[in-house]
Amino acid sequence: MPDNKLRVGFIGIGAMGTPMSQRIWEAGFPLTVYNRRPAKTEAFAAKGVPVAAGCADIASRSDVVITMIGQVAEELEAVLGVDGVLEGAHPGLILIDMSTVGVVASKKMAQAAREKGVAFLDAPVSGSVGPAKEGKLRFMVGGEREVLDKVEPVLMSMGEHIYHVGPNGAGSAMKVIVNLMIGMTVIAVAETLTLGRQAGLDPQQMLEILGVTAVSSPHLRNKGKMMVEGQFEPAFALKYMQKDFDLIMEAAHELKTPLFTSAIAHQVYTAANVAGYGDLDYAAVVKFLEDFTARRDE
Repeated sequence: MPDNKLRVGFIGIGAMGTPMSQRIWEAGFPLTVYNRRPAKTEAFAAKGVPVAAGCADIASRSDVVITMIGQVAEELEAVLGVDGVLEGAHPGLILIDMSTVGVVASKKMAQAAREKGVAFLDAPVSGSVGPAKEGKLRFMVGGEREVLDKVEPVLMSMGEHIYHVGPNGAGSAMKVIVNLMIGMTVIAVAETLTLGRQAGLDPQQMLEILGVTAVSSPHLRNKGKMMVEGQFEPAFALKYMQKDFDLIMEAAHELKTPLFTSAIAHQVYTAANVAGYGDLDYAAVVKFLEDFTARRDE
């Protein structure tokens, strides 16, 4: 049986944070939540879940603090800023960042946490809203193994597998390369379908044929279906994929690694976000390409 004595604080009650914190609460862990937009926590408050006044407050009343925040600057502010987690830290606190913030930010937070005597894990997730609701997330964790062992029951309340990939920063590095592959795959599918449509091919049949070739994958089927049907309810918003490619290129710069096609993909997602597609699922990159093509043909 898991140790349900750990008091868990969850910061970031958004599209991912809501189902993740719900799973923690259902597993029986004492839970406190916080979101900078208070309306996001109202459903939890209605169930009797305490809502903290701020990040320092949630840290002061928790054994484990989890952050799940969309933007890097907001994550750093929540952890390192005035009234941040480390300001309210106490001996024995464990901080787990599940956001996608990149290697540089992860190592910065890990160092600041060490200076405060706080254990830190970077544990970004593989999986979007659907797996979060089902408790089927996968965690890529950087940090000390003994710290991970202490919080494993909390993580497993939200997911089905934990990968310990190395020291602090390794979890964020793994997340960056996963999203590199995912983001590149979606652009390849988008360009394939756009070219096929321009050639007069039937989109459904294209997807069916692609699905029986060597490139078949769950990602092709799921995102390809969204593209063909033109339904882009965000499981993962395009603006966040653009942010992740910012982090991919940051890592490439830090590690002096040339990523030629990734640099082009970065520009495509940036252009799509600037053009107004950012709040749609990142599969909407196909809509950006098709709309651009349609304007050209006018």
